[in-house]
Amino acid sequence: MPRLTEQEQQEIVRFIEADRLLPEKYRFLLFEDKWEVELVWNGKTSEVCNIWL
Repeated sequence: MPRLTEQEQQEIVRFIEADRLLPEKYRFLLFEDKWEVELVWNGKTSEVCNIWL
């Protein structure tokens, strides 16, 4: 894992203290190369449903 600069560490702390989401750039710096894929479309909700055929 690449080492974070002092400035990056301070920025992360500020985001956490402000209860804000971290910028996208930190996802790859903090969590290596693990990619997550998500489908996004207008009107998409977080509601989960099961369909039985």
